[in-house]
Order: sequence, then structure tokens, then C-alpha cells
Amino acid sequence: MPGCTVAREVNGSTALYRIGGRFEGACAWDLSARLDQEPLLAVAIDFSRITEFVDSAVAVLATSLSSSTHRIRLLGLRQHQERLFRYFGVEPAEPVDVPALPLGLLSAAAAKEVA
Repeated sequence: MPGCTVAREVNGSTALYRIGGRFEGACAWDLSARLDQEPLLAVAIDFSRITEFVDSAVAVLATSLSSSTHRIRLLGLRQHQERLFRYFGVEPAEPVDVPALPLGLLSAAAAKEVA
């Protein structure tokens, strides 16, 4: 059982996953499995509600993201997590063809992190 919560919302043709709690290996595997089954090609993942990041979980998710056919946008990351994703070949600051989400869809924390 993951120590996090994963909530999926749909905005037009974009699936938004809001992750909360402790982002650890079990959560990363769970999210990776959900992304593998995601029917929409445009995906945004909002990490602004994470209370604790386990670095090894970033490695698990980055491996999944690098082989994904989805256009993925990462939101609400802190500098350390952005750096970790880059180390694993995932560029969080440059989403590919993902339309911008209205700020109303982002939590206040995510809006501050993105701004």
C-alpha cells in the first residue's frame, strides 16, 4: 500500500494526476502502472502536495517516464527533485506538446512553484 494518494482529473484532452503524501517506491510503481494504462496522451503530474520525497522513487518514475509515449508535464517540483529527474534524463521544465492548464486546476502551492 503506497504512502501517498493519487487522484486523477481530466481537463479536456489532458489527464492531471495530483500526488499527495509521501512519494516513495510503492507510490512511484503505482503511478507508473497508472500512466502505462492512461488513455489520454497529454498528462500533467502535480507533485505540490507531496510532504516527503524519497529520492529512489524519482529514479523509478523517471525510468517509466523516459520510455512513455505520453506527453508529460511535471508540476510542483522543488529544485532538488527537478535536478534528480534531469539526472535520469527527464527534463521537467520543458514539457512536450502539453497544453497549458488553467491556474484554477493547479493547487495554490503548485502555482507558486511553477511561477
